[in-house]
Amino acid sequence: MNNQHLENSVQCPSILFRLNGGLYCADSRYISTIMELPEYTVLPDAPPYISGIFPLRGGSVTMFDLRAALKLKSMDEEFSDFTAMLDARKQDHVNWVSALERSIETGKHFSLATDPHKCKLGKWYDSFKTNSSELSAHLAKFEEPHRRLHEVALRAEHCSEARDRDAVSDCKKSVFEEARDEYMPKVLDVLESTKEIIRTREFHQMVLVLSGDTGLGMVVDEVLSVETVEEEELGTQHQLMSQSPYIQRVVKSRNYDELILEISLPAVMRAGDDAAARQNAARSAG
Repeated sequence: MNNQHLENSVQCPSILFRLNGGLYCADSRYISTIMELPEYTVLPDAPPYISGIFPLRGGSVTMFDLRAALKLKSMDEEFSDFTAMLDARKQDHVNWVSALERSIETGKHFSLATDPHKCKLGKWYDSFKTNSSELSAHLAKFEEPHRRLHEVALRAEHCSEARDRDAVSDCKKSVFEEARDEYMPKVLDVLESTKEIIRTREFHQMVLVLSGDTGLGMVVDEVLSVETVEEEELGTQHQLMSQSPYIQRVVKSRNYDELILEISLPAVMRAGDDAAARQNAARSAG
C-alpha cells in the first residue's frame, strides 16, 4: 500500500466552523493553531482574500480571508445589515405608537399588530439563535416591555367600555402615555444597546493557522468543534463545488442536521503562495 493510499484510508477529524451563517470544515491535519483574530496590519495592494498580517511566535502569519475568497458578504457588511435591521425595528415601534395615538384621537380602528409575536421584531426574536448567554439575557430584557407595549392597543379598546365620555378619554390617554413614556423607551434602549453586544460577541473572528512553513492563517467566523465527518452522497453535485476552487466536497456530521462544505486547504495554500509571489514581483518591479 503506498503512502497516499494509506493517508486517504485514515479517517482524521475535521475542524468545524461557521462562515456567514453556513457550516464548513477543514482537515485538522493541516491546522497547527486555533486562535482569536489579533490586531493586524493591512497589506497594501494585496488581493481581496489577503486581509492582513500579524506576528506569531517570532514569525508572521498572512491572513487568508475565506469570506472574500468564497465571495461571501464581509463581516463589516453583515454587521452593517444587522444594525440597519435593528434600526428598522426600532422605527417600526415608533411608528406603531404614533399610529396608536392617531387611532385614539380619531376613533378609527387600530390595524397594526397587537400580538408581540406578530410584529417584525417579535418574529425576528422568536427565530433568533445565539450561543451567547450574555446576549440572550440582554435581549430577554425587552420581552416584558415589548409585550406590554402591544397590549396597550387592546387596553385602549377596553377603555371604550367606560360609562361616560370623559372616563373613556382619560383611560385612553393614560394607557397611551404608558406606551409612549414607559414601554417604548425600554424597547428602543434594549435594541440600541444590543448593537455593541452583537458586535463584540457575535461578529468576532477566529484564525486557523496552517501547519508547516506556509505562514498562512485562514480567517473564519466561529470554531465549533473537532470531529469526524462523513462524505455526503450528493456532495459532488453541490453547486458551490463548481463555483469555487476552495470547496472540495460536501460532508455531514452526526451532530449537525445541515450539510457541511469542506474547504480544500491545499487550494488555500496555493492561493496564498500565488498572492505572495505577485507581491514579491511587484516589490521587485518597484
